[in-house]
Amino acid sequence: MKRDRGSTLPLVIGLASLLLATIFTTSELQSFLLQRSRALSDARFAALYIAKQTSGFPPVINLDYSPAVVGELSQAASISVTSSDGRTFTARICHRWQSPFGLHADSLVCDEAKSRVIY
Repeated sequence: MKRDRGSTLPLVIGLASLLLATIFTTSELQSFLLQRSRALSDARFAALYIAKQTSGFPPVINLDYSPAVVGELSQAASISVTSSDGRTFTARICHRWQSPFGLHADSLVCDEAKSRVIY
């Protein structure tokens, strides 16, 4: 019978590297999804805010309502709130995403929401 000689060190190192890769990937993904969720909630807020502020006034078609929201969403990288028919407001908000571990380049995460005024 042969003796079982060897070390478990390569196995431990391999499992530790897999665990670290999983942790880094999960952290990067969670950070990105959190920033995307924030962009969506800010876009919803901007569309509803403008819809509420303009209710009771005659509609203005193709007006940029972004300056009215800039004070409320100061951390957004870009804000765009427009209306194509005077009743439906489309808000597009972008936030800058930074990789928590520096594994990816900084990028913009954008999302869009709509709100409609009911007269």
